Amino acid sequence: MGEVTASDRARRIAGWGLTAFSVLLLATMPISTSGDVYSRPGIFGDPGQDAAFVVVVVLAFVLSGAVLVHLRPRNLIGWLLLACGGLQSMQLSSNAYGARALTDPDGSLPLGLTTMWLASWTWLPALLLPVLVLPAIYPTGRPPSRFWAWHVRVSLSGIAAVVLLAATVQGVVDDTVEFARLPWDLPRWSAILLGVIALVLIVPATATSLVGTTVRAARARAPERQQLVWLISVIGAVLVTTFLPVDFLPLEFLFVLSYAFVPVAVVIGVLRYRLLGIEVVLRRGLLYLPLTLLVALTVGGLTTVLARVVPDGPLPLVLSSAVVAVMVFPVAGGLRRLVDRFVLGQRADPLTVVDRVSAGLEVATDDPVTSMVEAVATAAGASYASVTDEAGAELARLGEPVSGSLRLPLRHRGEVLGGLAIGPRRGEPRVTDRDARLIGSLVPHVAAVVRASSLARDLARQRERVVSATLAERDRLRRDLHDSLGPSLSGIALGLEAAEHALDRDPRSAHHILARTREEADAAVREVRRVLDGLRPSSLDRHGLLGAVRETATGLGLGRPGGARFYLEADEMPALTSRVEEAAYRIVAESLTNVVRHSGAGHCEVRLAVSDGGLEVGIDDDGSGPFGAGPPGVGLDSMRRRAVDLGGRLDVRALQPHGTGIIAVLPLADP
Repeated sequence: MGEVTASDRARRIAGWGLTAFSVLLLATMPISTSGDVYSRPGIFGDPGQDAAFVVVVVLAFVLSGAVLVHLRPRNLIGWLLLACGGLQSMQLSSNAYGARALTDPDGSLPLGLTTMWLASWTWLPALLLPVLVLPAIYPTGRPPSRFWAWHVRVSLSGIAAVVLLAATVQGVVDDTVEFARLPWDLPRWSAILLGVIALVLIVPATATSLVGTTVRAARARAPERQQLVWLISVIGAVLVTTFLPVDFLPLEFLFVLSYAFVPVAVVIGVLRYRLLGIEVVLRRGLLYLPLTLLVALTVGGLTTVLARVVPDGPLPLVLSSAVVAVMVFPVAGGLRRLVDRFVLGQRADPLTVVDRVSAGLEVATDDPVTSMVEAVATAAGASYASVTDEAGAELARLGEPVSGSLRLPLRHRGEVLGGLAIGPRRGEPRVTDRDARLIGSLVPHVAAVVRASSLARDLARQRERVVSATLAERDRLRRDLHDSLGPSLSGIALGLEAAEHALDRDPRSAHHILARTREEADAAVREVRRVLDGLRPSSLDRHGLLGAVRETATGLGLGRPGGARFYLEADEMPALTSRVEEAAYRIVAESLTNVVRHSGAGHCEVRLAVSDGGLEVGIDDDGSGPFGAGPPGVGLDSMRRRAVDLGGRLDVRALQPHGTGIIAVLPLADP
């Protein structure tokens, strides 16, 4: 519930004080009506009608308003219900006391006319406030817009005009006692003026309340739409039964019933959609009240019946208790399930919620993380939900951030992928413990979706990189074949044709032409080898730089039984261009080949690190090294050329006591 301030405590005390005062006023009614007061001459009224209103006030308005004020003392909904109940209590008690005081033969009771005057108008605001003001502040406790704020002002002004009219004109105070009259007589024009003002204000306010709330319900989203529909339906029933003829008794009963359902509609919105968070109290009340009545009726009924058969002894009570003991546990279990299902909805069965969220994983969607967040937020009734990655970047969000949100880490196979934030239900200050447990059971599903989505993005990036590299390689092949190999093959074809013609005219020159053609063919072969040597290795496309290095080392026998020990150390690699990645791989591959073929090393280590804005490639071995009596091989020149072509460098050094160290520094981007 959050921290309770001193002002909230004062409001709660005031709310329960007003409740106690209202109940105390109602408790005076049996005293005022004792002695068959309603049968005295000159009194109109029906005690049955008063009893019905007692039920309305106490059970519907007063108690509902008191509970809501206790749970949300700053929300005006509970205060409005409590005010309506208090006004009805005042009307009923004042009417009963005034009837007794004005008709008492000895006239010993004071303030009879004053209390009857109070009873003549206090019922009016109790009837009009739920119809005109409650829809404008429901369900949040405050007007949703400036228009509805003006509607509240106009409605209160109209109610004040109606109350002033009823409190000042003759003919209203004598509804119960026919000879009761006010001590003043206002001019007729004043009553007409007040009536016109009240009519001008009340009629548009009533129409706005009905039509405007209906429009709000049509435009609102769940659950606010269902809340407004409940309320407007009951208020419509109150208005219909108010203006129908009252001579027909069932219509009078329907009015009382529909009026009593106004706070019930508010409670249904609270209970079904957790507007004000009183589900715990209501769940216990709905469970224990009928269970207690069932036990009492069962024990009382069986005891009465069995007492006729066995009038003496404890046997009737013992048998009744045994029947209750056998019956109460299954009945309580079934009743608890029904109450939880009604109060909690889907949350009554967490497995159903988990199954529904899991079923969302089987549905194809363009953004699975967002879909999963929406599913979890819906299952938990959250007003806000978001998923962030390990760097704090937001991957998906539903609603706007609110205070009191619950934040949980997303873990998958021991790796923290990010976090899930879930806001509380509408009207709640924080996420409840029950919702927290439900969200906790759904977190692994969210983590799996986030991980799958991350892998899918990585795969898409790798695919894009492979496609780009393939297209670049194809363009290079096309240029090489067109610019170098194509002319060489054309020259070979022309040379063969010239040699064919020379065989008939000048056989000696044919030998010279064939020699030049052979040289051209040898050059073409060298060009083909150059083109093949420049092809991008397929292992880079399949596994990336690190995977390609491991695959090459394994293929050369490094790290295998009987071969040299192999170690690979690498930093987290940034996005490398195709040329830089290929050059790094070629340098490593050529170095590993030299280690296996020429050095006789027993240990080889490859290091890939990012430092000073460049990619540093290091290969160390403990073999004999390339520094013999002969000149350096072609492989070292090829590696150095690859580094220099990119604007980098390559250094070779001898290691002590023996071995070779190669360090190549390449730029991270193409020159």
